Amino acid sequence: MKKIIRKPYFLFGILVSMFIGGCYSELSDLEIGKLQWSPELGVPLVDSKFTLIDILEANSSDIDVSADPSTDVLVIRISDDSLFSQFATDYFSLSNQVLNIPPIILTPEEINDFNANGQVTVSREELIDYPNQGDLDRIIIDQGTIQTEVTENFPADVDLSFDMEDPTSTPILNYSNLFSYDGFNPISSDQSTDQFNDVEFTFNADPSLRQLLLSFDVTLTKVNGQNLVFGANSIDLNIGVEDLAFEALYGDLSSQNISTEENTIQTDAFSQNELLTEIDYYFEDPQFRLVFTNSMGVPIRFDVNNFTTYKDGAANQEPINTAIELEAATTGSPTTSGNNFDNIFKSIINNVPDSVSLQVDGLIDPNNTPDNFVTKDSYFQAGYEVSLPLEFRLGGLEINETVSLDGIDPQELQYALFKFTSENSLPIDLNFRADLLREDSTVVMNLFDGKFLAGGSVESPEPISDLIRLEDDPETTNNELEELINVKRVGIRATISTTNNGSEVVTITSGASVKFNLAVQAKYNVNF
Repeated sequence: MKKIIRKPYFLFGILVSMFIGGCYSELSDLEIGKLQWSPELGVPLVDSKFTLIDILEANSSDIDVSADPSTDVLVIRISDDSLFSQFATDYFSLSNQVLNIPPIILTPEEINDFNANGQVTVSREELIDYPNQGDLDRIIIDQGTIQTEVTENFPADVDLSFDMEDPTSTPILNYSNLFSYDGFNPISSDQSTDQFNDVEFTFNADPSLRQLLLSFDVTLTKVNGQNLVFGANSIDLNIGVEDLAFEALYGDLSSQNISTEENTIQTDAFSQNELLTEIDYYFEDPQFRLVFTNSMGVPIRFDVNNFTTYKDGAANQEPINTAIELEAATTGSPTTSGNNFDNIFKSIINNVPDSVSLQVDGLIDPNNTPDNFVTKDSYFQAGYEVSLPLEFRLGGLEINETVSLDGIDPQELQYALFKFTSENSLPIDLNFRADLLREDSTVVMNLFDGKFLAGGSVESPEPISDLIRLEDDPETTNNELEELINVKRVGIRATISTTNNGSEVVTITSGASVKFNLAVQAKYNVNF
């Protein structure tokens, strides 16, 4: 399973607020009692300028953000080539085979020699066709197992050895065994298991290229003076090849269905974040493209059937019914093909589903073409490409957090002055409220409540400036600073939307940026 819809696709607004929240967290580290004592001290907390590209790239390593060269609009691009992938070995295999080896029977002359001399040695050679599985032109076997079973019924001691070679004279099997006759039961048997590698057979050329050569040497020794009778005895061999793994198959390969179950793409990013279910957003031009790659020498057809969206427990199917054809690859040169599903994806992403699945069926060699190939390393895979031009609207995003402020001690502090300025050319508004809280969450005072960023443009950036003063006024009994003693936390509420409360689609270009400054100035009463 692969997720194809991720949080960074559309939560750049969240990332802005995270950045601002990170800057505000500097306040939580400000323990005024630890400042160096002097009559007056100014401390810059934040002095920063950043673009949306800076924020997105800093918060996610798997997305690419760049400007469309024709429009200068920022585009978020995410791609993944491993939605699903499978190898040819998942669909094609070599079956076990039994070699057709005739029994070894002595000729009348060999029997007469044995009866007269008490011993005879004979040699045989057999060329055995390797069975052709299906209608292949050629196979290359990467590895396999040979099971050998020998049964003989000569009333004599039998010393048997034989070799088996492939068409290139490479040894595959070397067997030897002495069968001793006990004078009572002439039937003896033996079994052995051997491994082999790198064997090739060609079926549509010279017959020798598909044959195995077996070379036998047999020595029979008389026991208790017992003679042999022509045709009464034999050595029978049962040789099978098993557990075969192919290196390559060439020829007429059978059509294979690609499993729908294994290739269903489930996306559940929406349901794993409560924040996402509360966002009201809309993308003007989202683009979704499926990309298929085929390195098999076999054509493949993929049938993209439907998107199924799940929201609040209900499933809704969006039919697609699009076929994508991939030509057979040549050796070392995979083929690729793809299709865009922009309109249906726009509907899906803007409907904020809990999860989405994409059903894909497939067929390998849909037209039963006769001349194909696959290797053990051949594969097909599917990926996706998502492009999100930042032409969108966003509203209804509210973030609530608390930040610990344990340790504030105003001591001889006379006043603390917080100064904030911002200049924003992003079409995004950020309203921010910060309340100083007691342990029981009651509000001691409001530190800030207003617009932190005002939506602007590259041509007309929007400035904001604000001063927050906490003081011990010697001319009155009002000492705001004393109330800091009881402050344990800061409650933060941030709301983000595109301009006009997110009612209009806005466009973000590459030059849009945010500049802001936050500083504190403190004055102390120094006693000598």
